[in-house]
Amino acid sequence: MRIVEITEFGGPEVLNINTVPDPEPGPGEVLIRVRATSVNPVDIQLRRGDYSDAVNLPAKIGVDVAGVITKVGPGASRFEVGDEVFYVPRLLENEGSYADFHVEQEAIVAKKPQSLTFAQAAALPLAAGTAWECLIERARLQAGQRVLIHGGSGGVGVYALQIASGAGAYVATTCRSENFDMVKNLGANICFDYREPDLYTRLASDPREQFDVILDTVGGNTIENSLNLLKPFGQVVSIVDQSTPQNLVSGWAVNGSVHFVFTTQSAARLERLSAFVDSGLLKPVIEKSYTLDEVVEAHRDIERGQRSGKIVLTTE
Repeated sequence: MRIVEITEFGGPEVLNINTVPDPEPGPGEVLIRVRATSVNPVDIQLRRGDYSDAVNLPAKIGVDVAGVITKVGPGASRFEVGDEVFYVPRLLENEGSYADFHVEQEAIVAKKPQSLTFAQAAALPLAAGTAWECLIERARLQAGQRVLIHGGSGGVGVYALQIASGAGAYVATTCRSENFDMVKNLGANICFDYREPDLYTRLASDPREQFDVILDTVGGNTIENSLNLLKPFGQVVSIVDQSTPQNLVSGWAVNGSVHFVFTTQSAARLERLSAFVDSGLLKPVIEKSYTLDEVVEAHRDIERGQRSGKIVLTTE
């Protein structure tokens, strides 16, 4: 089978497509014929060496899978050969989803939404699962609450908008003005261009622009800026590894909470997402699709920034 590996950290050119024997599922595992995967920021970070202390070379890339069960290991009983599935692999023991086949524990694998193609399903597990974990599981979002999504046109943001809207929240978002129409179609009630000078000063001075839940998908000083926009007992949830010191005193004044989310693997979460999809409340947002053989160009594309959805890799 083909698999994408790196033997050194660096730019997209370090991505190598190698041929290796097909893997075999062990106890409690299933073998999946990967039909599609997607490109995520964590793939870029791993490739360029952001986590070099935790990654052993050679390393395999990819953390989304949509495909078909082709073999069931000893003791595995949740799936049968031919079942269509999707999932997020174990991040610290990942064999890489940029491949023709992938082995995973059946406990974290879920049935693919029936209404989606493999390419559409591959755009969901990590990004939509992260949005769900942040808003529904961590922030306990309720109908009628006010939510601000930073980076609403990004990979996680496009799903956070839909989940928040589907949950009955009032949804605000930041993005480029060029993407206002897109994010409104995904559920945003109001949009702010993050490039606007003194945006957060203006919002903080307006008591109407206060929020119960704020999701940070962009980093920088977003947590500090967000704390100034919280309602009493509001919550900020961030998926960004923070290295910039920030002033948190505004959170103290409103009894605010800050949550950091490094997403976990959960078949139950994916099953709830699948029900959301099949009920029409959540749809994949794919900006562009590449083949596995075009993985270098796909990485170059995502690093250009200004995303408006997910980049998908298909194996056929």
